Amino acid sequence: MKRLIKLQVRTIFHNKLFYVCLALQLLTSPIITYIGSIATKIQLETKVFPQIMSFMTNELGIISTIFVALFCSYDFNEGIAKNIVARGYSKTKLLLSKYIASLIGLLTMYGITVLVIVALFFKNGMGYEPQMLLQLIHSAFSIIAYTVIYGTIAFLLEKNGSVIITCLFAPNIITLILGLADTNLHTNVSKYWIDNVAEKFTANPIIQNLTMPIIAYLIYIVATILITTQILKTKEVK
Repeated sequence: MKRLIKLQVRTIFHNKLFYVCLALQLLTSPIITYIGSIATKIQLETKVFPQIMSFMTNELGIISTIFVALFCSYDFNEGIAKNIVARGYSKTKLLLSKYIASLIGLLTMYGITVLVIVALFFKNGMGYEPQMLLQLIHSAFSIIAYTVIYGTIAFLLEKNGSVIITCLFAPNIITLILGLADTNLHTNVSKYWIDNVAEKFTANPIIQNLTMPIIAYLIYIVATILITTQILKTKEVK
């Protein structure tokens, strides 16, 4: 298993995809921190860092989604997955190695981007905000949860085109359906969807509002892995 993880991690850092996605994230960093510095000059009490982290989690999340989708489906498109399984590795181990390698790649990408943003944050005259650490903790759990979900979709669908379309559009469609269900059936189930569990924390990033999203992310992670391992028992690796 350790050799398989090393192989997957090596694939990430020898792939242009990682560096292209990192470059795209870094290119947006000066823009959003500059906008934040203008906001603080207009209104001194404005807390900017939560908005910056929210932007990274959402808009830049598209870049992360594409990265995970393409990386996790890479072995299938290149015929590597079949060879890995033929060497005696189980489909579950292959999937877990994809999760771990994707997380290492994403957290590296995310860590570099955060360091640049924080440096620009202070350079642009913005001071320390107490929500910084909470935002970073929330984002880390969020990244892990979405990596597991998108990695699973890529692993099951295999083809680049269908994987990217599903990862980018399926969450929005589910959000829309749940919103309509709430309206017509007078329920509130949409607040438990992964895209919505952090709404209260995003609006008011205090520690009391952090518990709910973290618990929800952990439930999504465990449930996704358990369901996927069952599906893999009948899946044929091509």
